[in-house]
Amino acid sequence: MLHEISHRPDSKLLRLPLRQLEVCAKNAVESYEAGGPRALKDQKPDCYHGILLSSQGVALADPRGRKLSPIELDLVKAAQGEAKVIIRALWVNTYVALPANQDSRSSYIYLAIVPPPTTFLLSPFTRLGYLVFLAGLFSSLLAAYLVRPITRLSHAAEQFGKGDLRARVHPSLAKRKDELGKLGRTFDQMAANTESLVDRYRDFLAHASHELGSPLTRLNIALAIAKRNAGSQLEQELSRIGCEADRLSDLVRELLLLARLESGNELSRDRADFDVAALVDEACADASLEAQQLSKSVIIARQEQFHLHGHRDLLRRAIDNVLRNGLRFAQTDGCVQVSYFCKDGPSAGIILIQDDGPGIPAGQEEVIFEPFVTLPDGGSEAKAGGSGLGLAIARQAVLANDGRISAKSGTDGGLTVTIELPAAIGIV
Repeated sequence: MLHEISHRPDSKLLRLPLRQLEVCAKNAVESYEAGGPRALKDQKPDCYHGILLSSQGVALADPRGRKLSPIELDLVKAAQGEAKVIIRALWVNTYVALPANQDSRSSYIYLAIVPPPTTFLLSPFTRLGYLVFLAGLFSSLLAAYLVRPITRLSHAAEQFGKGDLRARVHPSLAKRKDELGKLGRTFDQMAANTESLVDRYRDFLAHASHELGSPLTRLNIALAIAKRNAGSQLEQELSRIGCEADRLSDLVRELLLLARLESGNELSRDRADFDVAALVDEACADASLEAQQLSKSVIIARQEQFHLHGHRDLLRRAIDNVLRNGLRFAQTDGCVQVSYFCKDGPSAGIILIQDDGPGIPAGQEEVIFEPFVTLPDGGSEAKAGGSGLGLAIARQAVLANDGRISAKSGTDGGLTVTIELPAAIGIV
């Protein structure tokens, strides 16, 4: 048979089974001439239910009993008198008309509709979607390989910056052999070195404070004996020595407390539920007695009850230290305002302590919570009689209660210390 294709389809879209259709056409002619139209009803499935037509385009037998569509009629008309294969390729199906009269006395046309293969059904839009899917899958794998390790490293750095010196990168990142793995191992080494330095500092602070305790005790005993034996001649000098010894004793006690807080030894006691409002009221009442001697006052500006599950004594110590710090720097005949309330519903409790003093220089908001910090221009605790450990102890005490403490200087002066605690409204 002469194979000449008209309206040739894109060879990339499908491959037509022309040889198979030739066999089907030959068998259809033989069956029709041997047994008539009824013999064509049992065509094989691989013949695509082809229709045998006369050379004039009249259907001799249609296994499905349907009428020819306009496309099929045009195709049969184009194939009449032709000795070549006529093909009309559409997106859905491909129509094929081929002559079937090689060994027959009459001329016939065999018409078949070849459905596209599965890969053709995926074109073009589905194939585009498939490519998009592959691109998305590749992007996800790339993100898992690159972005997730960076996110984990960022999270570890954030936790370390917040004071969690035990924060380390995820083990899967440290095991990587690329640059990200090297960066993760470098971060772990830096974090371990920093934690070691801080631990040594805390150990030194604790041991130094403990070692100072015994000499101070002996000094106070000797001072008491000296006062008794010296009489009135050295009373002024010995009183001065006693005053300095008391200040040194207070400093040692605060150093020991700070060391215990930083090491976590002070947190061995069980937590308990307590009323923060009652605690703040008690602290303000005690601070008012000291304020009267300084011609100053403590005012509670806002009250809203909430409770905390934590260490009551430590929070009381933190509030006392902040109140005393505010009274030191408040103006003469000035006041310290205290407010406590809930923020964002019952999830957080806020304690605000605000004085009307000179405030602190910009950028020193975090520095004042470090031990032995002395700020210029009226911001020196030492100048006002403080030890320089009050706010450092307050920060550690608030952290022990899972809270946060911060300070902010006002535009017109004054310092506002904010203590934020995880709270719950209700009666314990």
